[in-house]
Amino acid sequence: MKLFFEPKTVAQFGASSNAFRPGNHLAQNLKVSFGDDFYPINPKESYILDQKCYPSLREIPVPIDLAIVFIPAASVPGALEQCAEKGVKRVVIESAGFAEVGERGRELNRRCLEIAKKYGIRLWGPNCMGPINVTKMKVMSFMLPWIWEGRFIKGGVSLVVQSGMLSAGFLMHMLSRAPFGLSKVCSIGNKMDVDEVDLLEYFIQDPDTEVIAMYLESLSRGRRFYELAKSTQKPIVILKSGRTESGLKAAVSHTASIAQDDRVLDSAFRQARIIRVKGMHELLEVSRCLGVTRMKPVRKARIAVITFSGGAGVVTSDDIKDHGMELAEMAPETRKKIKQVFPEWMDPENPVDLYPAIEKFGPTGPVNTSLEAMMADPGVDAVYAHLFASPMNEQLFDFDFIAGLIKKYNKPLVVWMMGDAATENRIAGELENKGIPTATEIAKGVRMLAALTMRR
Repeated sequence: MKLFFEPKTVAQFGASSNAFRPGNHLAQNLKVSFGDDFYPINPKESYILDQKCYPSLREIPVPIDLAIVFIPAASVPGALEQCAEKGVKRVVIESAGFAEVGERGRELNRRCLEIAKKYGIRLWGPNCMGPINVTKMKVMSFMLPWIWEGRFIKGGVSLVVQSGMLSAGFLMHMLSRAPFGLSKVCSIGNKMDVDEVDLLEYFIQDPDTEVIAMYLESLSRGRRFYELAKSTQKPIVILKSGRTESGLKAAVSHTASIAQDDRVLDSAFRQARIIRVKGMHELLEVSRCLGVTRMKPVRKARIAVITFSGGAGVVTSDDIKDHGMELAEMAPETRKKIKQVFPEWMDPENPVDLYPAIEKFGPTGPVNTSLEAMMADPGVDAVYAHLFASPMNEQLFDFDFIAGLIKKYNKPLVVWMMGDAATENRIAGELENKGIPTATEIAKGVRMLAALTMRR
């Protein structure tokens, strides 16, 4: 798999000089990623993006590590024959029109696999947007260049998305909102050859990958996937679609996926400690959270909640119960410490409603005191802090102090914020740079806590 992510030389079948064609978008990305080690192929063009264009792979004067094929499906076997002659062992097929379109496409599928098997070629795709190596800034996808240029943040999350355009949508969503540190992004399409098992095995060994997130419509080799998942301590987050009869039917027409019993998969995921999510936003939020914290999930789920609103505490309590967690019982010493910043007429309970204390002392002292007391409590496994994002300019919270508590006590902390949108974004950036995941909705924050405590 490494050669798919770190090729030295790349050739593109179907490069285009038309700025409105996806073949041109792919060429732009490859030119930026590989410079003069990118070789466009198009018999009708002499130059593309000031790069010499070749009529076929045979005329390229250097060895090629990776060929990317983006031409009509019927022409793909011929391109593979050229790869075989040239000794190219890794090919990404981004063209559509294979098994997902019926018998004619399935026959093309068989022909491609026969050629690949005969000459020892590994095939990625078809019907996909290919691999992206954020760590090395290598983009081998036909996604529009403006989606990613200047926006990628290197991090520890490797994302696998079976759908092509969905992977571009995922990226646009992630890169235009909260910071999201990525290692690899993979669109694998129909999985003619390379599948999620190959990628899981690679990411488990990849030192740049800390969290593995996947959107899958099918599992090609369930037993091997299960064994690999059980063997690693790296968190694995999966959105598996096709849970219903309607979803299965849609998956077959999209990527020719084969139906599977969802109850069997769900049981296997639980045994392999895979975190299963139910929606696309949930997949992003949970994997981003695990990438930000870089903390191994704890095994217990006694949660302390610190809030500026009694009502928010009630809503959070219900969500915590729904996710199989429980509110922590505060130790007497913890109550005593928090009582120091409370009005005389009020005793602290979990959830800790800090509003009366904030009215009396301001936000910084009560938040710091309560957070440290809860973090130090041996009966607390994780903390959920609610912060109000004020439009006022002064610094209301001591983020360095909060980050220090996580290092000192080694317990997960998630923050939910409500208030001024601009302030929320600024605070989220500061907190997540310090390893503290943030949420814009109470339920999303609770789901993050469930992942950090291995509750599914």
